[in-house]
Amino acid sequence: MLKKFVFWGALVACHAVAHADGSPWRGYLALGISAGGDTLAKTQVTDRQTGQTQPVELTAGGGLGSFTLGAEYRFSEVVALRASGSYGREGSTQYQKGTFNSDTQRYEGGYSYDGGLTFTTLASEVTCFFSVTPALRIGLGARQSVGELSGTGTLAALTNTGSYSAAPGTVVELQYLFGKSNRHSEEGEPAWGINLRAVRETFTNKGTEFNADHVGIGLIGYF
Repeated sequence: MLKKFVFWGALVACHAVAHADGSPWRGYLALGISAGGDTLAKTQVTDRQTGQTQPVELTAGGGLGSFTLGAEYRFSEVVALRASGSYGREGSTQYQKGTFNSDTQRYEGGYSYDGGLTFTTLASEVTCFFSVTPALRIGLGARQSVGELSGTGTLAALTNTGSYSAAPGTVVELQYLFGKSNRHSEEGEPAWGINLRAVRETFTNKGTEFNADHVGIGLIGYF
């Protein structure tokens, strides 16, 4: 937990430095979704009010919503280096114990599903970007991730819940900046756009490997 605070603190500090006048540093922010990877868990939960079941399936890279914060250093108008950290989360049905009402024979005061499952990731990346045009950029980078699969209710005892480690991975990213695309200007006006990403990585849990290769799309901003 301490390492996580230090990690995110360093990124926030870099983001603050990026606002200095005339600085080659720029702050970076992104929101994205991704899909891909092996299945981590495939099971079902039961609606305690209706008795109906609902399938639950989480993958190593699929359905993840992510938040990314970082800083970029511009060596020139063509080459830049970005360091970033991201938090990703993929969830299934939500579970809350609730209270059973003997009169109505129903659970009240919470979600009715008898279990829930969540896969979260924390990743750091270093990516080198090359500007094809002022608006179009391509980046190549390295990535290091950790993950955690956690269950609640009836899914708390799944065999592959717990921590996931990952071998160093690789990233390819394509960015398109809208508007004036003033990322290169000395004034350092904010710029925003979209990105397409492809990631290659592998998670390991209790000796079992899970392919976590995935693709993603997101909204990005430089400040």
